[in-house]
Amino acid sequence: MAASIHLHYEGSVIETPLAAFVGEPTLDGVAVVAPERGLVEWFPSGDQELAPLAAASKISSGDWAVSVVVPSTRMGEAHRALRGSPVTLQPWWADGESVRFGGPEVP
Repeated sequence: MAASIHLHYEGSVIETPLAAFVGEPTLDGVAVVAPERGLVEWFPSGDQELAPLAAASKISSGDWAVSVVVPSTRMGEAHRALRGSPVTLQPWWADGESVRFGGPEVP
């Protein structure tokens, strides 16, 4: 879903495991990379703790604008775990058969 949204703006989008993108094998989830725009969205898996993303974000944010996209029910946890990190947070939730996204927030 996220990759198709970015394809609207540029011709090449890459989906890769979060662990591979960050270089940290303990991370579970997906990274969606929009290289022409310098953007990456991290979609941590449902059971991935968010605190380890803080250290990874400090390394990745030098080259990328990083957004961590989490279910809306995890936004409080995301704010606590990533406070002060160079990322934005974005909530998502299911609305019937659609997926909705909230606006970006600074942790």
